[in-house]
Amino acid sequence: MHITSLVVHVLPKALEQVVVGIIKIKGAQIHGSHPAGKLVITLEAHHARDILDCVSQIELLDGVINASLVYQHVENWQSLNQEVTHD
Repeated sequence: MHITSLVVHVLPKALEQVVVGIIKIKGAQIHGSHPAGKLVITLEAHHARDILDCVSQIELLDGVINASLVYQHVENWQSLNQEVTHD
């Protein structure tokens, strides 16, 4: 499981339409936005190439200036189903 966070810079007048476009991308979630044209999003996918495809889709949305990768984490699916204990 690949989990990636991005900051997406958008023309302020296009913010709403870009949000609609991102919501349509499988595995994309918007966690924050600013009216000046900034979005904080995460992407989840099974493979790194799927993440890159999603980033490309975002970059091609009308009004997107830049999509900057902030962080990527890879986790084995089995470990996501393990119980976490606190000592």
